[in-house]
Amino acid sequence: MEKHEFLQLVNKYLAGTASLEEEQQVMQFLESFPAAQDWDEQLMGIKEQVEEKMLQRLLKTMDTLPQQRPKVRAIHAWIAVAATVAVLVVSSMIYFNLPNTHVQQPPAQRAQQTAPVLQPGGNKALLKLANGQTIVLNQAANGVVAMQGSTQIKKTAAGELVYEPGAAAQQAGNTFNTLTTPPGGQFQITLPDGTKVWLNAASSITFPTVFSGQERRVQLSGEAYFEVTKVSRNNSRMPFFVSTNGSVVEVLGTHFNVMAYPDAPNQETTLLEGAVQVTHGAQTQKITPGQQASVLNSTGAAIQVKQANIDAVMAWKEGLFLFDNTNIESAMNDIKRWYNATIIYNGPQPDVAFTGVLPRSTDVNTVLNMLASTRRVSFTVKGDIITVQKAKQRN
Repeated sequence: MEKHEFLQLVNKYLAGTASLEEEQQVMQFLESFPAAQDWDEQLMGIKEQVEEKMLQRLLKTMDTLPQQRPKVRAIHAWIAVAATVAVLVVSSMIYFNLPNTHVQQPPAQRAQQTAPVLQPGGNKALLKLANGQTIVLNQAANGVVAMQGSTQIKKTAAGELVYEPGAAAQQAGNTFNTLTTPPGGQFQITLPDGTKVWLNAASSITFPTVFSGQERRVQLSGEAYFEVTKVSRNNSRMPFFVSTNGSVVEVLGTHFNVMAYPDAPNQETTLLEGAVQVTHGAQTQKITPGQQASVLNSTGAAIQVKQANIDAVMAWKEGLFLFDNTNIESAMNDIKRWYNATIIYNGPQPDVAFTGVLPRSTDVNTVLNMLASTRRVSFTVKGDIITVQKAKQRN
């Protein structure tokens, strides 16, 4: 295959105009070189330039998707594009932004590993009952794991926790349970009212075993995605409230994501469908689908509202890392929580941003090697400690 034929084939593939036979040629060709040293510049051109071109074509292709955002179904259309990336990401190669320079770059600095590789997280959580009993859900058998009054708590074969209130469920003097995911854990739960919650790593949600009264309230620390069920009582809707550290999100049946990690600089509420109202102190702000309300954790500044990158916000729920011009601190915080790692910076934080996508099922070394492909940052891994430093540049 000649160089120009390779580039034409890749362009057709990413533009969606390649035939089935041509798509198979792209996959077979890319799968034929598992390591960076197998890249033939005489055949394919300068690797960094080809990667950059493929990234730009990919982003252009994403921009031409049907504009259905922020509906949930649009995310699945985006995932189809991500699947294309997964095919093109061969071994440790991914399409991250590279420095905009014509200077010859040194080889990508690999993460140095001196202990077993940190593995990605999975379905892990602890359930604390009203009497203080704790159940390790990833070790519990499927079926009924506990009773709270007449409410059955079941673990499904899919790893989800489901609350099923009985006919005699208490309506007063309610009891509360807490579901907690450790670093490297995630879990899904259906609350007693039918609301579905996906809990990200290092997060917790406290909720009543039965929703009584005229409203529904839960307490969240960390990050969760909600699909709230509409419930009425006495001919009026029961509003749903999510309380975080100093903020309250009021809901009337909607799909939204709340990120409120204590160590994050901001609390962020992102709305996909419906309507929510965010209150922080004396401030109240309504947002519409596609918007994100952000509050600085360290100050009493006004609630900031902006258009959200729904794909990036929802990537964790879809099993992906999605970096969209993401700074080093945010990227490493994601890695810290998912791989249960400790992050140390050797010197000042490198001034670098990342754009790319890869599965969260990837081991940590692969992720770090992707980030190191920018040639501006390098990593050393010892046990569960990841040291980050500015990469040494070569002339």
